[in-house]
Amino acid sequence: MLNILVVHGYKLHDALDGVAVLHYVDGPLLVGSASRPWWLMDQALEFDSSHGNSQWDDVVEWWLKELSEHDGIIGLSQGSVMMALLLLMVNHPECVPGFSPSKKQDFKFGIFCSGFVSHTSPHADLIYGILNLPTLHTVDSQDTIVRAARTIELQDKCHQSILYRHDEGHVIPVGGHFPRLFQDFILDATK
Repeated sequence: MLNILVVHGYKLHDALDGVAVLHYVDGPLLVGSASRPWWLMDQALEFDSSHGNSQWDDVVEWWLKELSEHDGIIGLSQGSVMMALLLLMVNHPECVPGFSPSKKQDFKFGIFCSGFVSHTSPHADLIYGILNLPTLHTVDSQDTIVRAARTIELQDKCHQSILYRHDEGHVIPVGGHFPRLFQDFILDATK
């Protein structure tokens, strides 16, 4: 059975039953709130520097403690951005001060749903790298939170990528053919 890290996602147990064990993770708890963002964002979905880097620093420290071996990753929205950044951090730890993973990671694939590129520091230095592993991106042109163009921009940063459209909104799509599509993609990427 494969091990897949799922960040800010849910409803996947039935879609990937018999293929993988899913490990669900949310961002670090924001002090004084029930929110669990990977970092604080402004209205343009960019890193909100008015709050300083403390949340990003917490994320880097948290990943050092939590990172364990997974075959692939699935992320939704900000979780997709964090997964893309994590893949780049793992492949280029020298770009992130204080990040030195103790375990070797060999991710075989990534699934990014309503993902986008973060253009502001401290993320901008990482996101210009190319992810060189099979990636599947999902986009809904009617997504009111992350515009389709932002998802396509992330897809363009991935060397071996495919894009699928859906009409389920700002979610990891699980209706129609998507459970089979995800299973086939994962099994092909992990051969």
